[in-house]
Amino acid sequence: MKFLRKFIQLPGDEKLLLFEAVVLLFFSKVFLLFPFRYCIRRLRPEAEMRGTPDPLMLTKIHDAVARANRLALWKNVCLVKTFAARFMLQRRNIGSVMYLGLQLKNGKELVAHAWLVSAEMFITPKGKSDYKEIFSI
Repeated sequence: MKFLRKFIQLPGDEKLLLFEAVVLLFFSKVFLLFPFRYCIRRLRPEAEMRGTPDPLMLTKIHDAVARANRLALWKNVCLVKTFAARFMLQRRNIGSVMYLGLQLKNGKELVAHAWLVSAEMFITPKGKSDYKEIFSI
């Protein structure tokens, strides 16, 4: 009931963004079952996207992906959230850069992470840890 009350209070455009984010999270989850090189080819380079990033729209997309992730019945890793947010930005012709990074944790465990940046704003968070960037598109 608490979620329903919060959903009703959202403005109409944010409700649509939330619905879009849920659909794209699911699509990204299924999409990433394909080989990674195939998935990367489906992302348009930032140079092709000419839209001017509106800070308010970037914030709304960030919030929509975060809300949709809490709503999803499946577990989404950072890569799924990053792809979903990237697809949302691509639909609006807004440029962004997706980063993939690695970190050595406790001197033994290698941890991977993905994050998305548009107009110097983190759409999906990098987190507090210091990841070494290994790939960006």
